[in-house]
Amino acid sequence: MPKEKNIILVDDHDFVAVGFKELIEKLGPYKISHFFNNGKTLIDSLNQDALPDLIILDNSMPVMSGLQVMEHFYSHKIKIPVLMLTESEDELLIIKLFRLGISGFLSKKCKAHEMKDALNQIFETGFYVNDYMKASLIEPHKLNTKSKQEAIIECMTKEELLFVKMVCDENEYTYVQMAEKMNMSVRALDRLREHFFEKYQIKSKTGVVLFVYRYQLLDYL
Repeated sequence: MPKEKNIILVDDHDFVAVGFKELIEKLGPYKISHFFNNGKTLIDSLNQDALPDLIILDNSMPVMSGLQVMEHFYSHKIKIPVLMLTESEDELLIIKLFRLGISGFLSKKCKAHEMKDALNQIFETGFYVNDYMKASLIEPHKLNTKSKQEAIIECMTKEELLFVKMVCDENEYTYVQMAEKMNMSVRALDRLREHFFEKYQIKSKTGVVLFVYRYQLLDYL
């Protein structure tokens, strides 16, 4: 029998939290061990010696939001799988959340099968790809030689490596700023970006960030 997974749920609406608890505990060997109604109570209560297997975290909460929780985790090097609940599909917010270390995100209006897929993928692979992410990132071709990371990096030019590094930079450079720093025209950068997107079957700036984090390329840039 699979070992029961310990999950913490953080949401400022009690009725939503109760609904998620009832749903999640029916989907598999999952136990909602604690509820918290904002990020601060979560952080104040976390036991570093007994961290949960997963935190399901609402982004929009009073006192301390999900984003602020992830900023705290990042600055204090706390590594816990986090499934973020959000109504937003804002590209900059999603990029920032992945930079801070979330494992995936779901709409708070998600269906049972979507929650089940998210939990299964996170516990099996450490990462959840939902329909929004699939629209930003398509699986690259299968890579059979060396590691995926090495194979991907070896296929990139110096300009592409620098472009990817700047897209993932916390300074959140615009394409105009990137062009200036790379000593090229905006038109030349547009051609580079379009070629890179086609080469790796990526559809957007968000897709670049997801591509890098999913295949753990940061250490290679």
